Amino acid sequence: MDRKNFIKTSVLAISGFYFLQSELFHAAERTDNQRKEYHDVPIIIIGSGYGGAVSALRLCEAGKKVVLLEMGLNWEKAGIPFSNLLKPGKSSAWLKNKSIAPFMNIFSLTPFTGTLDRLDFDHIKIWVGRGVGGGSLVNGGMAVTPKESYFKEVFPNLDAEQFYSHYFPLVQEELRVNVIDEQFLKDCPYYKFTRVGEDEAHKAGFKTIRVPNVYDFKYMEKEFRNEVPRSALNTEVIYGNNHGKNSLDKTYLKKALETGNLEILDLHHVQNINLNEDKSYTLKVQQTDTSGTGIADKVFTCKKLILSAGTMGTLQLLLKSNALSNFPVHENVGKNWGNNGNFMTGRNWVKPLSGGTGAKQSTIPVGGIDNWDDPEHPFFTEIAPLPMGMDVATALYLLINRVDKKGEVSYHKASQSLALHWDESNTVKMRENARYFIRKMNKANGGTRSHFLFNNGFGADICYHPLGGCVLGEATDEYGKLKDHENLYILDGSLIPGTIGVNPFVTITAIAEYCIENLIKKNEFA
Repeated sequence: MDRKNFIKTSVLAISGFYFLQSELFHAAERTDNQRKEYHDVPIIIIGSGYGGAVSALRLCEAGKKVVLLEMGLNWEKAGIPFSNLLKPGKSSAWLKNKSIAPFMNIFSLTPFTGTLDRLDFDHIKIWVGRGVGGGSLVNGGMAVTPKESYFKEVFPNLDAEQFYSHYFPLVQEELRVNVIDEQFLKDCPYYKFTRVGEDEAHKAGFKTIRVPNVYDFKYMEKEFRNEVPRSALNTEVIYGNNHGKNSLDKTYLKKALETGNLEILDLHHVQNINLNEDKSYTLKVQQTDTSGTGIADKVFTCKKLILSAGTMGTLQLLLKSNALSNFPVHENVGKNWGNNGNFMTGRNWVKPLSGGTGAKQSTIPVGGIDNWDDPEHPFFTEIAPLPMGMDVATALYLLINRVDKKGEVSYHKASQSLALHWDESNTVKMRENARYFIRKMNKANGGTRSHFLFNNGFGADICYHPLGGCVLGEATDEYGKLKDHENLYILDGSLIPGTIGVNPFVTITAIAEYCIENLIKKNEFA
C-alpha cells in the first residue's frame, strides 16, 4: 500500500473507530436512561380484559387516578384493521410465524403483536386474547348467564339472588348484550348452520336455547343489506371484529377513558413484581414495539395493584415472581384450575343433499343446546360456525361440561415457564359426554363423527376458557384481595374455580363488579 492510500485508510479507520465509540456511548447512555425511567403511581391495573376494564371504570368513576398496563396493542389507536379468518394478517397471531387458529393453519405470517395467542402444554392448548380489550377482542361474544343452581354450587358463599337481580343485569347493560331477531335468523342464509343445528338437535331429543351476544345484531342486519361494512358476515371473529362487536374498548374502557382518570399504556409487558417494605409494589416492565422487540425498560411503583391479566397471565406473574424473587404467594394460588369443561367435536355429512350447513356463515353464534339437567350427561353446547368459504356439510360444536377433576398450575424455574398439571384423566367425563352427544345426533340425523377436524373426532386439548388458580375465598378474601397481602387484588377469571357451565365472560364481569364495588365501599383505595 502506498503512503497516500495508507494515510487515507488510517484516517477512515480511526474516524470509524471514534464513530463506533460515539455510537456505543450514546447507546449505553440510552440504555442507562431506560433503566432510570421510573414511574410512581397510586393504582396500577395489569390487563385490560373484563376484570381490568370493570376495575378501571369503577375506580375512575370514584375519582381515582389509574394506570392500566396492557402487553398487547391498542388496536383502535394504532388504526390497524383486524384480519378475517380466510385472510390472516397482522392481527391473527401473537408474534408467530404461522397462524394458530384451531383449524386451517396453512398461512405464513410475519411476527406481529396480534390479537390471538396460544399457550401450548403437554395435554392442552389454551387460546388467549392480546390487546386493549383482552379476550373480548377474540371471543365469539356469547353473553351467557350461568344456571342459577350451578352458580350456587360453584359459589356457595355468594348471594345468588343479588347476582341475578343486580350484577348480571348491570353487566348485560354495560356490555350491550342483545338477542338476534328471530325473523332475521330464519331468513338469513348466513345462519343456515344454526337452523340446521337446532333442527337436528330437536330430532335427537335435545333442548335448544337462544344465546345472547355483545355483537350488535341491528348492525348485522345492515351488513346483510350491504348498508354498512361487513364484519361478522366477512368471517371476522377470533382475529378481531372491525365493526359491529361491542368489545371492551367500546364499552367499559371507553367510559373509563372519558372520565379523564385513566391512562392506558399498551405494549407494556410486566416481567416481575416485588413487594416493598412499606407494602407497596415495584413492577419491572418492558415496553416493546409491534415486532416484540424491547424498546424501553421501565420500573413502576404503586401503592395498590390489581391483577387482571387473565387466568394464565395472573398465575404467570404471581408464580414467576415467587420463584425468582420470593414474592409472597398463598398456598392456594395455582389450585382449582380448570378448562371450564371445554371439549370440541363435530359431525360430517350434515344434510349434504340439501345444502349442508351453508357455504356462507356468520361468525357470531346464537344457538345452544342445553342438556345441563341430564343427571348422567350434563353439558351445554355451542352450535359453532365453521366459515370455510364453502359448504363442507360439517357441524362444529363446543361442549361445556362440569370439571369433576381440577388441575393445578405451578412454575418451572429451570425453563422459566408455567407448568400445568392436567392430562387425559381430567377430561374423561367430558369425552363420555361428547361421545354420547355425537352418537345421539348421528342416530337421529345421520352423519359421522368429524375425524378430520380433531384427533379421532374429539378435541380434548382445546381450551378457550381457562379458569381458576386464584379462587375467590380460597386464595383471596371474599372480595378478591390476595391473602398474605394488604394492597394486591385479583379480578379476572382466575377467581372462578375451574368451571361455570357456560361461556364465562358475563360471570367474570359480574364478579369483578361485585368485588370492586365492595372494595371501594371498604375504602381499600383511599
